[in-house]
Amino acid sequence: MLKFLAGPLWALVTGFAALGAVGSVLMTRQPEFYHRWGLDNAEWGWALFSAGLGGVLAYPLNRWLLRRWGSRVMLHRFGTIGGIVLAAIPWLPGLAGLLVGLFAQGMIYNGVGVANNHQAAQWELRQGKRVMGRLHATFFMGSVLSAFISSVLAALGVSLPLHMAAVGLVAALLHRSAAATLHAETPAAEAPPAVHHAPESWLGLGLLFCWCTVLESGVMGWASVYLNQSLQANESLSGIGLALFAGAMACGRLFSDGLVTRHGAMPLVRAGAIACAVSLALAAWMHTLPIALLAFAATGVGLAAAAPVIFSVTGRMGGEALALVSGLGALGGLLGPLLLGRIANIVSLDWVLLTLAAVSAVIAWQARVLGDTGGKAVSLATATRSR
Repeated sequence: MLKFLAGPLWALVTGFAALGAVGSVLMTRQPEFYHRWGLDNAEWGWALFSAGLGGVLAYPLNRWLLRRWGSRVMLHRFGTIGGIVLAAIPWLPGLAGLLVGLFAQGMIYNGVGVANNHQAAQWELRQGKRVMGRLHATFFMGSVLSAFISSVLAALGVSLPLHMAAVGLVAALLHRSAAATLHAETPAAEAPPAVHHAPESWLGLGLLFCWCTVLESGVMGWASVYLNQSLQANESLSGIGLALFAGAMACGRLFSDGLVTRHGAMPLVRAGAIACAVSLALAAWMHTLPIALLAFAATGVGLAAAAPVIFSVTGRMGGEALALVSGLGALGGLLGPLLLGRIANIVSLDWVLLTLAAVSAVIAWQARVLGDTGGKAVSLATATRSR
């Protein structure tokens, strides 16, 4: 088994980047999914719904496996299986086969995400440093690199099966190598004293993450569709909207750790959500390609800090809380694509953007739950080390 000589932090970086690359392939080559399976907008919504359903139903399994295996073994095994499933998806027959494959992918990679975030939260506790924002930035660095490569390969005529097989193989190797490098979890008897939170705080954070994933999956699932069908951009250009969103998200998360420490979690998340709402509403109103591209980039910056803050807090509550909040986040990935698919079919793609603007406004309101927990998340690791 290969190991990363640079140590656990580099292993976490590559694990998050590989996870981002996997998600980006599905979204940037979306027009080929339409063509290969003869999909319409409603069926594409069902395809994204199927992946989200797998993520939601993974919650009890993830909770059990975190206790039984630990996150390092979970990352190794789920990362390997996920690469195989990704390579198999283009060969699955008919819409039913596609739905089954995406369901399996959603379940498996939700487990990979939980394992990555649990390892990252444990690293923060051991080192007394906040790095979750920068680690989540690598997820979108993987996404933006994959999005650009996908656009180039689409323009060159590289087949979808070959592309997805290559990505699945690389992602599996990176996750296996990362798992070999990471530390096993600290035994319960030796772990630092836990900070206990009422279940209501789990629910509030879970609902906030749910709305964030509705917005994130909405942009990732419909940016290419909007540019291609509503603004008549060609297939290679359609992936640029997602690349801008992912790149802006990555840049925002690189600086989010310091900004959260300086300004606080709630003000930063709330201000970012308001910026998302204004940008998406303006894009729907103006209906031009340059404004739409700028809006997707602004949405990436505005949403950047939310997920790292949420995972920093819940990761320190323990594996069960992390699995629960991750499951509620997957619920947003489940309901969002279905709702947006119906809106696209019944009304128009401009209304998809307006719906996402409304979701952004809800995130700004729900960010109030970070009023108490956000500050604790910043100082918790340092306080733990000083005891």
